[in-house]
Amino acid sequence: MSNSDESKKLKDDFDKEPDAEVDINEAMETAGFGCGNILFSLGPFFFCCLEGGEIIVLSVVGIMVRCEWELTTFWVTALQINVFIGLALASLLFSGAGDKFGRKPVALAGAIGVTIAGLLCGLATKYWHLAVLRGLVGVFMGIGMGPSIALTAEIATVKWRGFLISYVSLAWGIGASLASALAYYVIDPYGWRGFMLGTAIMFSPSIFFLAIMPESPRFEAKNRNWDRAENTVQTIAKLNCNSGSGIIKLKRVEDDDDTYNKETGLFGALNFIKATGRMTDLVVVYALGFTAIFIYYTISYSMPRFLNEGYCTGIKVTQDESCIFNKSVLFDLGVISLFEPLGVLVAVILMEIIGRKKTFQSSVLLQLIALTALYFCVNDKYSFVFFTISKFSAAQIGLSQFILGAEYFPTEVRSFVVSFGLVFNRIGACAGIACSQFIFNLHPRIVLAFAQIAAVVVSICLCVLGKETAGTHIE
Repeated sequence: MSNSDESKKLKDDFDKEPDAEVDINEAMETAGFGCGNILFSLGPFFFCCLEGGEIIVLSVVGIMVRCEWELTTFWVTALQINVFIGLALASLLFSGAGDKFGRKPVALAGAIGVTIAGLLCGLATKYWHLAVLRGLVGVFMGIGMGPSIALTAEIATVKWRGFLISYVSLAWGIGASLASALAYYVIDPYGWRGFMLGTAIMFSPSIFFLAIMPESPRFEAKNRNWDRAENTVQTIAKLNCNSGSGIIKLKRVEDDDDTYNKETGLFGALNFIKATGRMTDLVVVYALGFTAIFIYYTISYSMPRFLNEGYCTGIKVTQDESCIFNKSVLFDLGVISLFEPLGVLVAVILMEIIGRKKTFQSSVLLQLIALTALYFCVNDKYSFVFFTISKFSAAQIGLSQFILGAEYFPTEVRSFVVSFGLVFNRIGACAGIACSQFIFNLHPRIVLAFAQIAAVVVSICLCVLGKETAGTHIE
């Protein structure tokens, strides 16, 4: 062998990839956690901001259009729940879209649709115009929300999975706070239409971030798109500055289990879940989602009325006075909303220390204390404090379905589980909004009593859920 041939052989041996092939779980662990995961989750983050903003939009705009168009409580409630009816129907009809077509394209379609429909809402001149457009906002939110959460879970390592889902879930509180701040400055000069236009523009960056990010590497691997999965994992590793990961190669495994692929859609997903022995978990997680969101929306939609109509002062507010939104109330709503992301941050820390179930049980206990204190409140100062505590713990409880739903179920049905769960989630939202409107008219304390009962149901669901999910692999 000549010196040149020997040199070439030594170079080839040196350049040869020394790393063994690994499965997708090992590959994600090798890529690590850092800036790459955060950057890739910005699309889902801004998408989730939309729904957080919707809570303030509908609770504030509902009061304003009631006065402008002289609507009864029924029509105001119909307008407010319209979004969530659309979201629930879309989540049901498109629950398997993210598992079939991919997380990214479905979430991107939802973000584009929500932004366009939201902008058109600001141009509505009649009740039925606004009602139809709010329904479309809900439909597109239902299409994109499940795949966004699934995508978030699938780009994280085991250790940081709960943190990343929680970080994206911060968006609800941040979205509500940003919408409150916008309302404070925009409603007075531009009215509710300017407020709705501004909200749609404010959360439109979700389109950009979803457009530039790649597809979920776990989804690509399950569909045997090995090269694309490898490229995505490698990109995450580079953005994480994980130079020690080397060149990550995936095992080209031909999965013989076609249980899900043979029968797609609703029944295919349910059969797959039943075959893997997770049906009881599914029912409990959905019951948990319904009651947790019922509490969240009952508090969120009744809170502006509690504060604006002086529930704890004992002063009777006239119909005309209730139509005027005090700017101090808008300020209070913004401050209270800031405690939602704080609640999620605290939950993230506690989940790593005491586990998921104990964290959510602690949140339920805190919620019961706040609701009981509100029930017996004596003045507005205490009302503000306990509403703050209630929103703080409600944000933590609302996080439970997404954390547990993403961690209990594998890639084949993860988007379905989260999307279909949104159906029960939004039925709970509609029930909470109806409670905050109709029951509030009977007596505000009855609203608080219903929320207390729901908190007890959440606690029971968490007790029935038999296992802890922290630190487990998801396929």
